[in-house]
Amino acid sequence: MIALDIQTSYFFAFVSHGLLAGILASFLRAGRTEKGLTWWIADGLQLSLASLLLLTWETLPPWLVLVGSNLLIFANLPTIESGLRAFFRESTWPGLAARWLAAMLIFVTWTLTWGSGWTYAQRVIGFSAAFLIQLGLFLAYVLSLRGAGIRLAQGLLLFSILLVGAAVLTRMGYVLRHMDIITSAKEDWLLPLLTFTAIFSAFLRTCCALLLMHGRVEQRLRAAHQDIERRANYDHQTGVMSRAFFEMQAQATMSELAASKQSMALLLLDVDHFKEVNDTFGHLAGDDVLGRVGHALRHHAHGHDLVGRLGGDEFAMLLRGVTGAEAISVAERILDRAASILMPDGRRLSLSVGICSLAPAQEFATAYRHADAALYSAKQAGRGRVAAHDPFDLSHVSAE
Repeated sequence: MIALDIQTSYFFAFVSHGLLAGILASFLRAGRTEKGLTWWIADGLQLSLASLLLLTWETLPPWLVLVGSNLLIFANLPTIESGLRAFFRESTWPGLAARWLAAMLIFVTWTLTWGSGWTYAQRVIGFSAAFLIQLGLFLAYVLSLRGAGIRLAQGLLLFSILLVGAAVLTRMGYVLRHMDIITSAKEDWLLPLLTFTAIFSAFLRTCCALLLMHGRVEQRLRAAHQDIERRANYDHQTGVMSRAFFEMQAQATMSELAASKQSMALLLLDVDHFKEVNDTFGHLAGDDVLGRVGHALRHHAHGHDLVGRLGGDEFAMLLRGVTGAEAISVAERILDRAASILMPDGRRLSLSVGICSLAPAQEFATAYRHADAALYSAKQAGRGRVAAHDPFDLSHVSAE
């Protein structure tokens, strides 16, 4: 009956490990190319093949069954670690190389015991001790893992390691106490328990692999979403907000600050004679000018100030916590910085600026009309200057 249980456990292990490997292989066939996935598939195939070899104990030569199955078992933990290191893009030297070297030395040492006349019980003790060494090395590696979103997967791995370790220690202790009566697998009644524990551990590892791959997909989706959001909300030529995003953020900011009575100012800026730049030097030169203007505006924005491109060569800034005089000072510093930008023909860049100080609870559309009127005044006065809207005590026109 015990022998039947052992054979049944081997058959169940052969099927279960193969199915778990098949589940992971289905992701590979679906086009998923996660690094480490092929190693995790190999993990399941190794244990499935080892179980199949053990099933053929009465058919194949015993030495072939033992050498083949134990070679696969001793190679299993380095295989799992190889998959993890590949997934996390970690170096394989010297840590992983040491794991494989240790597995090879352990296997060679265990093989020598077979030819040294060791009893079944002694080989079980030797195998268990060697496997526990490997398990300890793997445990140390799993405990060293760091990264966002891997805690659950790491916990499953740790639980599977401790579970197998407990089963191996239990079997080892039982065999040590009954060395004289355990002469073959028929008397080793804890062997099926160890086999089923290994199956459950493999199930936990498969869950861990699926969790890690799911987390990687989520990271890529978040990155793609952020990239789409950035492309939609920011102008790629200038690095400032798009018109729609700027207006949305400006209205939200104005509503937020209305209750606190915090002062704000809206600046509209326009590149003087920009059409001539495109017509004379081409659109690439024009794009370069716009990019430099965007950089200059971002340089003079502080904290939660907003900067946007409203279209063509027109830009806007919403300054928080500034008085009218301070807004004019910021605009004049922007003009000075713009003057340091040279056109392809050597002329200095010129900007016109219109300013509107914002009243509490004022709508963005109203503020925009006032700032646009001030911008028109700056252009009518000769361009290259700052003009402010009058109703909020900002009457000012400065020539540069």
